[in-house]
Amino acid sequence: MVTATVSDLAAPAEGSSGWPIWGHDAAVAALQQAIRGSRVRHAYLVAGPEGMGKTTFAQVFAQALCCQDPPAPGLMCGVCLACRKIGRGVHPDVQAFSLATQAALAEKSGGKNTSLTIETVRDVCSTVALRPMESSWRVVILDDGETLQEIAQEALLKTLEEPPPFVVLVLLSDDLELLLPTIRSRCQIIDLRPVRTTAVVDSLLAAGIGQDRAEEIAALSGGRPGWAHRAAADPKVLQRRMEAVDRALSWIAGSGYERLVTAVRLGDTFSKRRPEVFADLETLLGVWRDALLLHADQPHYLTYRGNAERLNELARDWTMDDLHRAVCSVQTCIGHLETNVRPRLALESMVLEWPTISPPGRL
Repeated sequence: MVTATVSDLAAPAEGSSGWPIWGHDAAVAALQQAIRGSRVRHAYLVAGPEGMGKTTFAQVFAQALCCQDPPAPGLMCGVCLACRKIGRGVHPDVQAFSLATQAALAEKSGGKNTSLTIETVRDVCSTVALRPMESSWRVVILDDGETLQEIAQEALLKTLEEPPPFVVLVLLSDDLELLLPTIRSRCQIIDLRPVRTTAVVDSLLAAGIGQDRAEEIAALSGGRPGWAHRAAADPKVLQRRMEAVDRALSWIAGSGYERLVTAVRLGDTFSKRRPEVFADLETLLGVWRDALLLHADQPHYLTYRGNAERLNELARDWTMDDLHRAVCSVQTCIGHLETNVRPRLALESMVLEWPTISPPGRL
């Protein structure tokens, strides 16, 4: 998604689309065409894995709608008062709601603040009813949409069905399947998927990151520009990724029994830790792919280059077919979990497809 933090933009570092976004030209083009043709929808659902930069994408869209001096229809200048206010989060016609904005209320009530409540949706609906003050549009961004309680989603439906003509509601969600079909059907879906590594590198370079560090972070990003920019700004983000890689390697290196125990544990906690389990599986998939690339003598394409020696030791007796089967097993498991197959069954079936570890190769 977006590669630079909007609040840091003076003159935007443009991607090929003319927006400060890299690798999502089709999504940007669709919105730009809607603005140029005066066919802006009143509800958009921006969906994609965590770390794609969906929040910044929505902010840039708001800038394109509200910019006072656009270079061309569908673009933003990034330097006018409206663009700068949106970048700082203080524009009166662009409001954002999320778990973070709900946190203060949750703290007062003693709640855990793990889901968006009906009270937050009521605040959204109240805001939607207000006419814009400085722009021709009122843009309301609702982040963390995958955490919306069902009753909160139902409360949001009326606004989606009968929105005021001056409102654009942008709902952001990591997981479409956690939203009611009636919510999805009333929004134009903008699906953001991982982008090319080169696009992530370009976005980091535009943000002032050095070439070597940009390539290192981009390789670890899994095609997620939002994650890449957080990692560039916060070393703890990189540390958590490497801890996830270590967990994946330990899982692969375990005995058949140890692998099943891990699968059962993840399966039993899936309903409460759905995003974390998916994130671990994506990391696991990257590790198996690296093993396949090492076997094919293609080390330049590795995602986790620092673990090549350890992975080589693990995979020394495995065939290309073994590794291909393991990669496919993780992809199949992710697909099964997305379609609501029983988590424990999906994860157990996955590990049973993995090649076994020879005793001397145990880590």
